[in-house]
Amino acid sequence: MFCVYCGTKNADGVSICVFCGQRVHNFQAQPEAAAADAPKAPVTQAPPVQVTATVVVQKHSPESLPGRKSPSWLHTAIQKHPVAVFAAAVGILMLLPTFAMLWQWNANRLSRTHQLESLLKDAAELQEKSAQFTRRIQELRSRPTLAMKDYYDQCTQLEPYINDVTSATEKSRGLLEQVIPEFHDDAKTLTALNGMRKALELDQRLQNDVRQEVLLSKTLMHLEPSEQVEFYAMSIHPLQEEEKQLAVEEQQALTQMRDYSGKLPSSVSHSLLNQ
Repeated sequence: MFCVYCGTKNADGVSICVFCGQRVHNFQAQPEAAAADAPKAPVTQAPPVQVTATVVVQKHSPESLPGRKSPSWLHTAIQKHPVAVFAAAVGILMLLPTFAMLWQWNANRLSRTHQLESLLKDAAELQEKSAQFTRRIQELRSRPTLAMKDYYDQCTQLEPYINDVTSATEKSRGLLEQVIPEFHDDAKTLTALNGMRKALELDQRLQNDVRQEVLLSKTLMHLEPSEQVEFYAMSIHPLQEEEKQLAVEEQQALTQMRDYSGKLPSSVSHSLLNQ
């Protein structure tokens, strides 16, 4: 035990501190003696406690589990309606060749349409060249009669130009003959194309007359002045009158063609009118 005065440790059972001489009180023995003398209380055994554990099991669907992707609509459809899905797949496979044929047919149709539009546009451009020549001849024939030498010079200037125009007219007629059979079941388009063909035929007849007139003008210059007037009146003047009439008919044919072209689809109309 320890001294309460100086804190020196003393042997158990010593009543006097060996260091300071003070009386040492034995505090540990007293509680133990009091506890020994106290009457013992009867010991009663507590009733056993019953512990009940409840385990709650929560069911989760496969879709709600973390990290688990929900099945696709196709997978779900196959599980629920396998026969219907199989029948639909077979139907799609059977229709694929039909779709492919329709796509190829439409592609060929569009290609053919573009080709026809290109031919029509080329024919219209060449026809416009012929029409310009016809208008020029019509304007020349409306002027007063020239002296024989001036008339000859005028024909000489027309000679190289008429060769170029005649070639354009022939090309335009050739293109038109390729296009017309494609519209045999389209009355409106066929009428417009026939109008263009008629105008080209008139242009060609006029060009032939002008070509013959150029040749006659060369003969004219080899004649005596007294013979030139009679030769001009008998051989050249009738050609000039026919050229005037052909130019009028050509303008009427072009007007009719433009009237019908306005009622056609825009792609064909623009090609015919060279727009």
